[in-house]
Amino acid sequence: MHLLRRFFGFLTAKPLSPSDQRHVADLLHPRLSRVFFAQRPEDQRHAFEVQARVQSSQECTQAALLHDIGKTESGLGAVARSLATVCRGIGIPTSGRWSSYLDHGALGADMLADLEADDLAVAFTRFHPGPPPSNVERADWRRLEDADDA
Repeated sequence: MHLLRRFFGFLTAKPLSPSDQRHVADLLHPRLSRVFFAQRPEDQRHAFEVQARVQSSQECTQAALLHDIGKTESGLGAVARSLATVCRGIGIPTSGRWSSYLDHGALGADMLADLEADDLAVAFTRFHPGPPPSNVERADWRRLEDADDA
């Protein structure tokens, strides 16, 4: 159900308004802001909404805004992303951009580590969905997962 919501949310996403863009720029260091704005507008919208759902948690801000940053590497749209996900689910091997999309968690986490993002952002990008690593507060992890799934 989460993937269906994301698919239709992707198709109907509106670009961030100038006010929303300023808000994001105020929350992130310029080096992280640059990679945020390199995302597709649909991914920016999703991340912005995840951040809005966890905004009471300062610790979760970077992770909320940057958790899907690795998807920029593939350059895939909604349909190709869906097909790649289906291929993985039924065991069909992928390559190229589809593999890059499917590996977006590791790719994004490496990118964020290189940009000196905080530990929670790197961990959540690498390991979600799934259990948190031992060095992450479970409450923060749950807050992020709930916001990402909403």
